[in-house]
Amino acid sequence: MRFDYTYSIDQCDIEDKPKAEKFRQSRSRWMNWLNGDDPHAISRQIYSMVWDYALFCVINELRGLAITEPQNDVGFNGPVSHLLDAGFVTTQAVAIRRLIEKPKNSPDWAVISLRSILKDIEKNIHLITRENYVCYNGLPYHYEAVRRDWLSTLPIDSDGGSSGTLAMQGPTAWQMSELVHKNFDRLSGVVPDNRKRTDKIKPDVFALLESQIESCEDIKKYVDKFIAHASAPETRKGLSDKQRTLTLDRLKAHHKTIYQVAGFINSQLLYGSNLGEVPVPQYDHLANLDKSWATSGNLTRARQVWKEYVKEVSGWNSASLWPSEVINGEKGP
Repeated sequence: MRFDYTYSIDQCDIEDKPKAEKFRQSRSRWMNWLNGDDPHAISRQIYSMVWDYALFCVINELRGLAITEPQNDVGFNGPVSHLLDAGFVTTQAVAIRRLIEKPKNSPDWAVISLRSILKDIEKNIHLITRENYVCYNGLPYHYEAVRRDWLSTLPIDSDGGSSGTLAMQGPTAWQMSELVHKNFDRLSGVVPDNRKRTDKIKPDVFALLESQIESCEDIKKYVDKFIAHASAPETRKGLSDKQRTLTLDRLKAHHKTIYQVAGFINSQLLYGSNLGEVPVPQYDHLANLDKSWATSGNLTRARQVWKEYVKEVSGWNSASLWPSEVINGEKGP
């Protein structure tokens, strides 16, 4: 996805234009990491994660109702439910683990994660000056002067009042400039009377976001010890309960943290749009949940599939690994 700009650097109210050009290039890269077309873009990772969680909660609710309000024609297969649970826990834990992944030193191991984009923004904090943040795409820096000019051009009606349309972008969009300035005041910790074009984001902002991501760190230990690796018993000693188990509530808490951090980077650090919500299905995503999985005849075929696979596995004789000449008593070359 391309993040193009309506106004050229020469049209922007910016004094250090070379730095502004570097800022726009960096901002485009960050926005692509957040909202681009790549399947690993952060927003896509988040949408997939929360969609799967919501869908699992639907199935989990139906399973609970099948127990508390039993009916003869409603039931869930235990082994299949276990398969669903295991797959859900794995994909959810790995999704969170990927989103909080730390950046790698080698380009060959580069990852798209909240930490990687946060660290890259922090590394390039010198580019995010107040004038670049406010004026990178045509907004005026001194909005009060533009506001006065705008007011002076408004037509006066018969009652002595006046009205006009506010521009949302470009050199006459004084109100947008005012809003962006106020947002940068919070990021920089600078009061309006002390504003300078060279103001920068205060380090405390990055420390705050990193502390939020750090609160999800237990999930990394869980994935490393129980999913990505078959860890030896001695390496699991001393793990906390949070590092040993997962619950729906803890997953949702991590989702909220990740969602808020990504949204803050998108809407506050880069002054883009808010992060989108759970994707809206373009079809009935709960269709056919009221139907059984199989007829009695098809279930007979399903049982046969199980038997065929079990039989195949039983024939995997380890002795067959020997070369044929060894089995036949022949000498090798």
